[in-house]
Amino acid sequence: MTPDGKLAIFGAGGHAREVAFIAERCGVAPGAMAFVVEEAYLRETIINGIEVHAIESGHCDGWPFVAAVGDPALKQRAARLCVSRGMSAATLCDPSVSLHRTVVLGEGCILFPGAVLTVNVSLGRHVHVSVNSSLSHDCRVGDYSIFSPGAHVAGHVHIGSRVFVGIGATIVNGLHDAPLSIGDDAFIAAGACVVHPVADGARVMGVPAKAR
Repeated sequence: MTPDGKLAIFGAGGHAREVAFIAERCGVAPGAMAFVVEEAYLRETIINGIEVHAIESGHCDGWPFVAAVGDPALKQRAARLCVSRGMSAATLCDPSVSLHRTVVLGEGCILFPGAVLTVNVSLGRHVHVSVNSSLSHDCRVGDYSIFSPGAHVAGHVHIGSRVFVGIGATIVNGLHDAPLSIGDDAFIAAGACVVHPVADGARVMGVPAKAR
């Protein structure tokens, strides 16, 4: 955060409103926040008492930001757009989150209420770990990936960039010398149970999870 506590939240939908809720719990005053969207998507000027601005207006240039977009590829685009405006990535960690001192968080990460990250977990940039999700020992996660509410990842799992893990999905453990791998741009459907490696760009669902 900047010394004056400002925070720009890219997005203005449900995900962005939830992120604003976390920011409040982290001590950011609503009056110090702003939702920012591209001008073509500007529909309202106030949401939940927080101003909404077009990013092209320059109102939030130079502010710290978080990319509150629920699609990994769009989140990557949003983050790049913010950086192009001289904005710097902030990290939000809800006070209820449990994480060990060995956890490494990349810039722009958002950890939602009830999230648990145990030991030797590493997150890339702009990773979102949603409500009551967990990542166990020795997990590695690439940039822009999203874990939906109630997703659980066991130990020794390596997850690529821009991966989406749906609500209630489970990824079983790999081994120390053979981590279970989830490729870049993979999509894991809600409720899926992943027991085998997932290829780049694959969409898997079911129990056990299979490509469809």
